[in-house]
Amino acid sequence: MHSTGDVSNRFEIVVQGIDEPSLVTEIEQTILAVFHEMSLPGSWRVTVKPSPVRGRWDFTVHGLDVRHSLSIAVPPNLLPALIPSRLEESLNVCGMPRVKPARPELSILRRASN
Repeated sequence: MHSTGDVSNRFEIVVQGIDEPSLVTEIEQTILAVFHEMSLPGSWRVTVKPSPVRGRWDFTVHGLDVRHSLSIAVPPNLLPALIPSRLEESLNVCGMPRVKPARPELSILRRASN
């Protein structure tokens, strides 16, 4: 099992059942990118693990008042490509409000400095 947290400790990502460190890192970075892009408030925990159903991966998302589960039927190497749309779709279904930057130019400066 591998677990990581964002610098601010707002995000905890747990990846289980994948032994390839570069793939785990790519999955973690993909999940963090979705949360940063959606600008969601609060702390979040995402768990990615093999499903009891062969060939599927289960995701659980916990944050604020949200507890959501979803499943994807793909080989592990395709998870980074499919996570963004499925995760964003799930969070939108939950009705998560996005945080709007107070001043758009600050948001642009932050992106440029990354």
